[in-house]
Order: sequence, then C-alpha cells, then structure tokens
Amino acid sequence: MRWRGVAALAALLLLELAGLGLFATGFFPYKRSLPGFAGWADRPADMGELDAGGGGRGGAQGPAVAARYGRLVLVVVDALRNDFVFGDRSAMAYTRSLLRGGRARGFTARAQAPTVTMPRIKALMTGTVPSFLDAVLNIAESDTSASLQHHDNLLWQLRTHGNRQINMFGDDTWLRLFPGMFERADGTSSFFVTDTVEVDANVTRHVRPELERDGWGVTVLHYLGLDHIGHLAGPDSALMAPKQREMDDVVRTVHEIVERQDRQRAARGEKPTLLVLLGDHAMNEIGNHGGSSRLETSTVLVFIGEGVQGPPLDGPGALAALLETDVPQSSLASTLALLLGVPIPRNNLGLPLPALLDGYTDRERLSLLQTAAAQIYAVVRANERAAGIVDLRAVARDAARQAGSARCAGLADVGPALQCWYEAALAAHRLAALGSARTSEAQRAYYAFMERASEHLSRAAGNYGLGAMAAGMAAMAAAAGGLALLYQRGCAGLVGAGGRLAVGWPAAALWGSYLLSLSSSSLIEEEHQFWYFWVQTLLVLRAATSARRGDALRVVLQMAAFRAVRAWNQTGQKWAGEPDVRRALSDPRHVRALWALAALTVALVNAWAAHRLRPYRGARWPLVARGLLAYGSACALVYHMDRAQAWAALGTGSLPLPRPLRWLAPSDPLLLARTIYATVLLQAGVCCAALRAAGPAPAADAALAAATPLFLLLLRPHNFGVLALFLAILALFPPAIAAGAAGPHSRVRPPRTLVLFALAHASFFALGNSNSLASLDLSNAYAGVAQYDGVQVGLLVFLANWVGPLWWALAAAATLAREHPAVGRLARRLAELAAAAHLWQATALLTLSAVATLLRSHLFVWSVFSPRYLYQAAWFVAVYLGCGTVGGAIWLAAAAAVA
Repeated sequence: MRWRGVAALAALLLLELAGLGLFATGFFPYKRSLPGFAGWADRPADMGELDAGGGGRGGAQGPAVAARYGRLVLVVVDALRNDFVFGDRSAMAYTRSLLRGGRARGFTARAQAPTVTMPRIKALMTGTVPSFLDAVLNIAESDTSASLQHHDNLLWQLRTHGNRQINMFGDDTWLRLFPGMFERADGTSSFFVTDTVEVDANVTRHVRPELERDGWGVTVLHYLGLDHIGHLAGPDSALMAPKQREMDDVVRTVHEIVERQDRQRAARGEKPTLLVLLGDHAMNEIGNHGGSSRLETSTVLVFIGEGVQGPPLDGPGALAALLETDVPQSSLASTLALLLGVPIPRNNLGLPLPALLDGYTDRERLSLLQTAAAQIYAVVRANERAAGIVDLRAVARDAARQAGSARCAGLADVGPALQCWYEAALAAHRLAALGSARTSEAQRAYYAFMERASEHLSRAAGNYGLGAMAAGMAAMAAAAGGLALLYQRGCAGLVGAGGRLAVGWPAAALWGSYLLSLSSSSLIEEEHQFWYFWVQTLLVLRAATSARRGDALRVVLQMAAFRAVRAWNQTGQKWAGEPDVRRALSDPRHVRALWALAALTVALVNAWAAHRLRPYRGARWPLVARGLLAYGSACALVYHMDRAQAWAALGTGSLPLPRPLRWLAPSDPLLLARTIYATVLLQAGVCCAALRAAGPAPAADAALAAATPLFLLLLRPHNFGVLALFLAILALFPPAIAAGAAGPHSRVRPPRTLVLFALAHASFFALGNSNSLASLDLSNAYAGVAQYDGVQVGLLVFLANWVGPLWWALAAAATLAREHPAVGRLARRLAELAAAAHLWQATALLTLSAVATLLRSHLFVWSVFSPRYLYQAAWFVAVYLGCGTVGGAIWLAAAAAVA
C-alpha cells in the first residue's frame, strides 16, 4: 500500500469515527423529562370528598394526608446485596434482630441496569429509569452534565416543601448530582477502590456529631468500603464479614441516637424519624456490577422507625424469605414523598410500597394512592398523545359505570387504555368513599393502573434520535465500502480473478460467522465461547495442514495450553459462577499456590527476555532492557503482595523469589506503582536504542518486554498464570516457513496472523472480561494516582481491561518484525494488515449499529446490546485506531527515521 492508500485509509477512518459519533448521539441520548418541579397545585381533588357539582379539598393548600415522619436518615451501603443482610451468612446481627422482632420492614429492592452508582442514585431520588449513558458518566467524576439541579427530585422536594436542612457524608457522586443542595457535606471519591477503611471511617466520624446537632431534617450517609472489597477480592473475601459488622454498627448507632431524640421530639409534638438502610446496587459472584444479572440487581431496602412494623421472622431461616420479597427500587421516591408529606417528583414512575401505607386509615390510604396515580398519569399524558384529560367530576357522576376494568381490556391503543384504567381506579375510589364498594377493590384498581403505566413508560423507547442514527450508519456504510475497495485495489484483495475468493476460507468463515453472531443476544453475552471455538478450530486446521510432524506437535501443545487458558476465568452470563482456576487460587487455603504461581510467572517472563534479548554485536541495550524488566516485574509482584497483605499470611521461605525482594522495592504503594511506570518509560528509551542499533525485530521484542511490568501491575494476581500461558503459546509457534510449504492445503491453512488476531480477541475474555459492564475491572484504576484525574484514570481502566489484546498486539508486531526485517517490507505488510483489521471492525460496527436500531425496542436493548455497543466502540477507537494504527504508525516512522 503506497502513501496515497495510507491517506485514503486515514480519511476513511475519520469518516467512520464521525459516523460512530453521530449514531451514538441518537442511540445514547440524554433522557428527556417533564420540565419544572411538582408542587401542591398538582395534587388532584380528593375523590372521596369531591362534590358532584365541583369542589373538594385539594389544590395548593398542602398534602392530602399529614406527614407521618418529620426527619429522614438514608444509610446507603454501596453494593449491599440482599443476602448480605437477609442471608444465613450475614454478619449484620443488629439489623437482623430488628427484622426478626418485627421492628423493621425489609425488602429485596430490584434495581435496573445499568447497576452503577450514578444512575441508581438518580433512580432512588427521582423514581425514574435513568439513561444508559449515565453508566459512562458514572466514571467521569468531573462531569456535571448528569446533574439533577434542574430536574425534580426527592431532595429538592424535601428542602423546598418540607423546609428541611439536608446534609450528606460519603460518596461525592451526590455532590455532583445535587450541587448546592446540602447544608453540610463531606464527599469521598468513589473510585479509590483500593481503600476499604478510610473511605468509610471518613463517613462514620460525622455520624454522632452531625446527628446530635440541632436543625437537620435529612441526613445521607453513603458508605463505599463494602463495594471496594467486592471489586478487590469478591463477595466471599475474608474482609466482607468485618465490613458487614462495621455497617451494622453504623445502623445501631444511628438508630439509638434517633430513637432517643424521637422520645424528646414526641414530648414537643414533633414527628419521629425514619431510618432507611439500602444499597444502590449489588454485586455479582466476583464482586463487580453494572449488568442485569439477578445478583447485581438484588439490593437491600430496610425501613426502621416508629410505626414501621414487619411480620415476625424469628423462625429458623425465616429471614431468608426476604430474599424473594421483590419490590422495584424505583418505589423509594414516591414512598418517602408520601410518608414525609411532600409532592412526588414530577417524572417518577415508581409505585408507593403498600406495606408502608398500612398505618393509615382507609380514607387516607386511598387519598395517597390517588395522589400517586395522578402523578403517574401526568407522565402518561406527556408521552401518549391519545391519553386525554380526565374530568374528576364526570368520573364521580358516572362512577358506577366506569368502575371495573372489563371495558379497558379491549382497547388496543396504549394511551386510551391507560386512561381507561386510571378512570376505573378513580371510580372505584369514589364508590368506596360512598360505601358502595370495598376499599381493597379501589386499592387494587389504583395499583393495576400504576403497574401498567409504569411498566409501559419504563420500557418506552421514544427518545431515540433516529435521524442521527441513520446518518451515522450511512457514514459507517460509506467507510466500510471504501475500506473494502481500498483492500481490493491496494492490498491482497477480497475477490481474485474469475470471481474466486482471494482470502482464505478460514478467514472468510470467521468473518461471516462473527457478523451473524452480533444479531443474537445470547451470543453477545457468551462471545467468549465464539472466540474460544475459533482459536481451537484454527489451531486444529494448522495442525492438520502442517508439513512437518514437529510443527503439528507444537500446535497440539498450543491447543493444550489454550485449553488451560479457557479454564482460568469463567465469564459471560450462564457459566460465570461455575468453578474455575481463578476461584481456586482466590481461596484463602490456596494462598501459597497463588503467589508461587505469580512468582513463577515473573521468573518465566524474565527467562523469555533472556532468550530473546541477547547481546547484539557488543551492544549493552539488551542487558539494560533485561535489568529493567527484572526490576519492574519484581516490583509489580511486590505491589500486589503488599495490597493483599500476603507477606504476613505466607511467612518466610514460601516463595521462589527471595524475601529481600521486598527490601529492594519502595514501601509506599503510590511510589511503588510510579517506580514501575518509570521502568516502562526507561525501557521505551531502550527500544529506541534497539531500533537504531539492531533494527525493528529486536526493538519489537524490547517493546514487548518494556510493557510487561505495566501489564503485570494492572493484572489481578490470579491472572499472572494466564500471561505465562500466553508466553508458552507464543513460543510454540514454529519458525516462519516458505509461502508454499503448506502445499495443496494453502487455502484452508490459517495464516499465523489470523491465529494471532483470534488470540488477541479471545484473550480479552480469558482474563475474566465480558460484554457486560459488570466485568469492567476498576481494581487497578488508581495504581500510582494520588487524586482523581479523568485522563489518567480512564487510561488505566482501558489498559487494565485490555491487557490481553494489547499483549498479543505487541507479540504480533514482534512476530511480523522477525518475518519482515526490512523496514519497507514491514511497513507494507503492516499497512495491509491495518486495512484488513479496520475492514473487519468497520463491518462489525456497522452490523451492530443496524442490529441495535432494529432491536431498539427489544427487552435486552439496555442490558445486552447497549453495553456491547460501548465495548465495540472502545475496540475501534482505543484498540484498532489508537493503539494499532496510530501507535503502529509512530513506531514505523521511528524505524524509518533511523534506517
């Protein structure tokens, strides 16, 4: 490919990037909401007191029913899964005692994807279904575009209509969502996942002094330590039970303080305090979250306070029944608004919890339900033009005819159907007030309407920007067509003379089957199975077409090594919790095996470097590169052992590496990580020296060695062994052979580059990743970072999750450099491969865009297709375009400059 072709490739990639941006703006729009804030004027006239000729108490005078509680304490424990409180292994003894004695009411609150903090807080405080884009903004701590400052929410209502002072201590996401809302606040970063102690101690130190201070009305306490333990070591970590006891002590302290204060408040005629313990989301079997699995969405919701009563649960295993007592998490906003006597947030879709309304009279309960139903019907009218204005007086006059739902079942249009259900509930309310029907019938009618309306509005997909999506797909289609033409004319081509397929059959079959897999939600969730199958298939074809028996034996050994890689991390959805090597190594009983394997991996990496980086014509750069690799990789091992407190657990003489290794590395974790970064930067200079002295091939080997300490730093310790297996697979590739050595099997024999390509994609999943946000690893996102910086943290998150593909990309570059030692030939070969790779991902991105558009109303659009699209965009922008194309171009330019 000549320079003109390179320029055309750059233009086509820019066009594809623009198309991706256009499509994303339409597919991931900011969620539209009803403007303004709810007020007392929005409350309808009470159907129980409505006169046939007009009138009835309501309007702007205040709440229909007096508030039951005067103050509120929200104790939010990040990632508090339901079994952490309700399960038999729970260490939260005090909270469980309240539930057993009927002094608290507990539920499993079902969260919706994406199960990350920012969208979940939005759902809790607004009762809405947040945009999936909030999952991305959740990572950007400096982003304020997702703020609720101009959107109706429970905190605004409590401060404005409840005249309450609001304080917040804990996760600083609240400060970004509610700027200027809090009278007193102390935020802590939610992304220092290595901190499991101070991040909670900083909240607890405020509990007693702030609650004993006069004047507060709402206090929010958001604890992060339990979530951080999940990210670092999983839900079965030895740190989990002590953290649960710590959170239980917080509940006890808060409850004892407000209970004592409520006795004094009762003497002054003031209303009591409501304490709510809840989780914003939960965690899966390995401690991550973001997806829609049952574990990730099963959070805790416990109400504690005067008048809150639950059924006695003092029998054996009785609390376990709460694991199945599901309620929507979005119900919190409307429930608290009614209990605290403020208007329900305008865009709320949650239903008030019936169990929390038991203490009201029948008339009060129906009045509260009418208020909630009227608010949801206002959202219905804003989204369904066919839903009309409901005349309460007309419903009251004709209540006997309009009561009952039989006439609503036959309505096909959603708007009129929901209006009919709403009018039927109002009519049932009217008849109950007149004594012509039972109160329970009216309650069921209200909930029947609200459930239907909420379900419809929650899954409505009317906010897509179809024009932007179509324009984006048109740009991506043009880019894909241009890439195909470029590859046909400037490279090996797709179609040869006579219309025969120019690419090999394995490549064509892999390409076609991958595009087909993008239309299946199950194959997207289990994409690792696709790549595992194809890696082994390609290896089988190479073994079957090998010209020499020794080469076939090498391939068989590669297959065995890759089978071990497959068993290391169970990922996806169906088998994510099954036994695997990771789980065995993470068991405290196998701590010696874990660190022995990690140390062995470090030793093997250095042995590989000693073999590949041999002294070249008396040059010293190989010795320097090997020395920096040895020190950097040893520091990475020490860093992980320090974080896991492994030295004390192992004792002396337990590792292949000598204990003085600990003395050679800095003791401060921040400095230790930065030391590793320094070795990588120094090795970059060594690579330049190698390029000048020995050419591209040794320099590519030096680059792979330079990046290895960084990869070891960002890997989890249990994955060190996977890197050792990668090395074994790479070393087992036979030396390059002549083009015709495969004989008559040349069209079915997969080229080495195709196998390396498949290994790069498979390695992403082999390290425990998936197409769910729940597998996104944040455990090393702050390695060496003193405070939050969006660029640094984003870069580390990317590197930590794409270690496998980046390692194989460098390995492929080293392999190609050995096959094409001349810079000119290497540049042409890499340009051809870049065009082929971008044609692959361009067709994949276009296909996924079309599938996402066609299935935008699919049940799994937000839990499966949307995160998959984000991952595909990351593959294109960060891996193919950023690291592969731009990084490769810079490396080739440097090689050409010194050639």
